[in-house]
Amino acid sequence: MPQNFFILSGEQPELAKDELVSISKSYDPKTTSTGESRLVIIKSAVPWEKIAKRATFVRASGSIVSTLDDLLETRSHLSKPKTFACRVINLSSKKINKVQMEGETGAVLRERWNSKVSLLNPSVTVYLIITNNKQYLGYAENTMEQERPRKTIKYPTELDWKLARCMVNLSQLMEGRTICDPFCGTGTILLEAESMGIRSIGIDFDVKMCNIAEKNLAENGYDSKVVNSTYHDIQKIKEKIDAIVTDIPYGIASKSSLSPKRILQDFLSTIPKRMRLVIVYKKGLDVDELDKAKKYEIYRHKSLTRVIAVKDSVT
Repeated sequence: MPQNFFILSGEQPELAKDELVSISKSYDPKTTSTGESRLVIIKSAVPWEKIAKRATFVRASGSIVSTLDDLLETRSHLSKPKTFACRVINLSSKKINKVQMEGETGAVLRERWNSKVSLLNPSVTVYLIITNNKQYLGYAENTMEQERPRKTIKYPTELDWKLARCMVNLSQLMEGRTICDPFCGTGTILLEAESMGIRSIGIDFDVKMCNIAEKNLAENGYDSKVVNSTYHDIQKIKEKIDAIVTDIPYGIASKSSLSPKRILQDFLSTIPKRMRLVIVYKKGLDVDELDKAKKYEIYRHKSLTRVIAVKDSVT
């Protein structure tokens, strides 16, 4: 089974690791993973490029060739590149001379391949990943950076795009499937889903928010359906959707006579019982219905910590 490596950015490490595994499991349920420090190694039939293209908190990624102890193995796993560069990623507690190690490894590979070193635009990057327990040799062919969805209209309380993207990935849906965001607001979750080839349906009781979401979607050429209604309409479209991904409004953002906790409880009692749910809400609104959900706390500032909950079914 191929092994792919992913170096995390350091933001939300547990959430970042589970996002990677969720993406891979969207395509290969037999995915397994190991990790150390900011390194996540995924064993899966899914190419690393496919995972990295969707991932939110990844700084570098590629395929693992072998351990650093055997540079000769690179020839049997990797075709001779036109140009290459070496990059050391030190995740250990040891002090390492990165420049020296990159130079020495580059000299060995240049002799083996008879290829040129290009630090600015290499066709292949060779990674030397150092942890406290192992030294890995990996590589990645350069790929084009994905363009971010554009937003013509934003709102002060809207969900951060990184959390929105990560939440969509935690739904474990592949391209062509459909998510529903029943509190879609300005459409952040819808945009992130569509940018990854996942269809989306938005619902919001505020007609102003629906209009903003539609404009933001149109700006990117997405034709997601946006419905001006309440979350109760999920029952009307439950056969058309595969998961629910949403941000429960709180405080003045809710614009409702019900308290945020009551909205959350009523929402959970309304949605289909056997459907994957990824939801974010303000810490302190915990309800019994989410006791068994996997949760991640996201600290924002001293008066706001948000909780992402992932649940396969609501009972």
